[in-house]
Amino acid sequence: MTNRRTVLVAIAATGALAAPLVAPASGDLIEYYNPPKMVKRGTNTSPIVGKGKVVVKVLVNPDGSFKVQSVISSTNHADDAAALEIARSSVYTPASRGAKKQVAFYDFTLNFAGGAASDPSAAGAGGPLATYESELHGGKYADAQTGLKAYVADHPDDAKGQLDLGVADTYLSDYAGGAAAFDKAGTVPSGYRAVATKAYVETAVGLLSAKDYTNGLVAAKRAADFQPGFVTDDTLGVAQLESGDAPTAIATLEKAHALAATDTTVPSASRTANDIHLVQAYLANGDLANAQKISSEATGLDPKSAASIASAMANYYASKAQDAGKAGKYEDAGALYTQAAEADPSQAATLYVFASFAYLKVNPNPLNDKAKASADKALTVDPNSAVANYAEGISLANMNKKSDAQASLNKADALAKAASNATLVTEIERALKQLSGDSSS
Repeated sequence: MTNRRTVLVAIAATGALAAPLVAPASGDLIEYYNPPKMVKRGTNTSPIVGKGKVVVKVLVNPDGSFKVQSVISSTNHADDAAALEIARSSVYTPASRGAKKQVAFYDFTLNFAGGAASDPSAAGAGGPLATYESELHGGKYADAQTGLKAYVADHPDDAKGQLDLGVADTYLSDYAGGAAAFDKAGTVPSGYRAVATKAYVETAVGLLSAKDYTNGLVAAKRAADFQPGFVTDDTLGVAQLESGDAPTAIATLEKAHALAATDTTVPSASRTANDIHLVQAYLANGDLANAQKISSEATGLDPKSAASIASAMANYYASKAQDAGKAGKYEDAGALYTQAAEADPSQAATLYVFASFAYLKVNPNPLNDKAKASADKALTVDPNSAVANYAEGISLANMNKKSDAQASLNKADALAKAASNATLVTEIERALKQLSGDSSS
């Protein structure tokens, strides 16, 4: 049986390794912005003189204290004194970004008519959305979401309604719903863009995880357009890489990498994830040198990242092995699968088996010694691997070591049956018949 081979083509052809991308940097780095609000309207003793609209600028401090700055605009200056008096006697809550209170200006708008003043931002005075916006301002997101969903069902072209629904959805972690609402709104004003960015980043991550790369890329681009920065660039780079555009992904991920190097607010975990994304992008582009360089940075930031990098490196060599196999260069394929196994010990058993099968397919004479050596390595890692025992048996049979071959093939047969692997059982038993001299198979 020196030149007789029984190679399980179905097994040997399954050399594809999935090296999943590490999740993009968390969109939580994008913090919501809540503008200052008037929570209790003041009063006036100055007379209201006729009809008019006055907008007063109020500077609101983080502790809630404030200073009325000036009248921004007025259609009836006779009402300015009353407007300023109301503004000075009102109560405000400060702006916030995330959990941090901030200094910000509040544009206090007052409408005067019939001897009375009204604030269009107050519930009941701002049209059909006022109640829902009041609920949003008060943190009652579920109530606002319920009302806004009903409202936009009847008024799908109301951009403000869609914007408010996008906010409610995003605060309730319904990111896909939020992104859809912002899409329907069309133009997203600057005050909504931080929330919209959060919705699009998280939507992109979800779509990429579901392997919907086309729509994931669209969402990632929207996020990056709204709020350029580390998080959005890293997410966009991942989307570009998953979509098969490694060169563009590298440029985008390198941009995120440069931003992280100068931004102390970027967590180490996010920087590590970006490094891993760059490793995968460099490898996808065939740039092993840069991949190895950035790998060192990643493991320096977090030694646990070595596992993800090992998987990426193994996938790189395995992909090249597959290409070599398709070109009929089976000895090269075997060597590359061996490199893949050495790069990622967690997948070594499988990869050494792939190497063994590649060596067995070399024409005109299989490289049985190398095939057996690879199978031996696989069995060292996993003695109860049915396919490793099968590869071992074929190698031994080709080397005219009949009794040893039968022992390995019988063990492989029992293991394959225990695993209900009918295809492998068929191939093993065909090999056993050939080994016994039964040429009927």
